[in-house]
Amino acid sequence: MTNDLNNEPGECLPHEEIGHGLTLDQLVENLLETRDRIAQLRDHERFLIEEIYDAAPGRQTETAFGLVEVSKRRNRRWDHDEVTKHVVSRALDERLVNADTGEVEPSWVAVTRAIRECAGIGYWRVGALKDRGLDPDEFAETTSEAKSVQIR
Repeated sequence: MTNDLNNEPGECLPHEEIGHGLTLDQLVENLLETRDRIAQLRDHERFLIEEIYDAAPGRQTETAFGLVEVSKRRNRRWDHDEVTKHVVSRALDERLVNADTGEVEPSWVAVTRAIRECAGIGYWRVGALKDRGLDPDEFAETTSEAKSVQIR
């Protein structure tokens, strides 16, 4: 083990000291150990959340550390095809009519509005856009880049 990852919670790992003069194998070992520690911390966090949720006397509780709010979140498995079909169908029925001209808005406007109101699109599939002849850079500003390391 090239670095002591058993630091107490709240302590920073000495990352300033890591990397200088280490071999690639040592760096990869450190990365694997760090990812293992992160997984352990996530498990511990889930445990603490369960305990706090069960111990809290109400939805909001004042503690020595501040106001604690507990709530439950539902994880849903969406039938995307079915909900999309219904949203689009209703959007077509809800097309707006210009009061002055009597002109009905184009279908694509109504469908776009309904999808944007009902779906939380946080990203677009770059490959699929390119497959349709669309340049993703025309529709997005790159705000940052992140490096990635996959170990298989």
